[in-house]
Amino acid sequence: MLNLRFFVGWIICAITMYAAFYMWHGVLSTDFYRIQYPKSIFLVLAGIVYLAVSFILYKIYEFKFWNKFTHNLFLKGLLSGTFLGFILFAITTVLGVGFSSGLSTKILLFDMVWQMLEQSIGGIIIALAHLFIFVPVPEEEDVRNF
Repeated sequence: MLNLRFFVGWIICAITMYAAFYMWHGVLSTDFYRIQYPKSIFLVLAGIVYLAVSFILYKIYEFKFWNKFTHNLFLKGLLSGTFLGFILFAITTVLGVGFSSGLSTKILLFDMVWQMLEQSIGGIIIALAHLFIFVPVPEEEDVRNF
């Protein structure tokens, strides 16, 4: 459902994950130096990708499936983020679009943990949006009276 909670959670989640991505790959490591085309194009496209990832994470968070395991908002955020982080890691590894120059088991595990942590942070942001942004649910009218 498109409401204030969705838009605020979606956008803040995307910005937070993008900032974590930029801090890791752009500030703490030398990954951006390996980019073969203009950095500005890469950063704009990465921003679009993070909007899509945030949208998918929000939808995964809202799956009724998680209610079988927990009703805790933050645990649902962690589980959703960890799940999506692993899926994204698997896709980027199989397609070979990651920054890793070597594919040792140690580097792959480190990349996987980072990806899962990054998306888990996004899941926590979505949980905070669910906690702090109230969205009233309209009462359904009783159609039996007509």
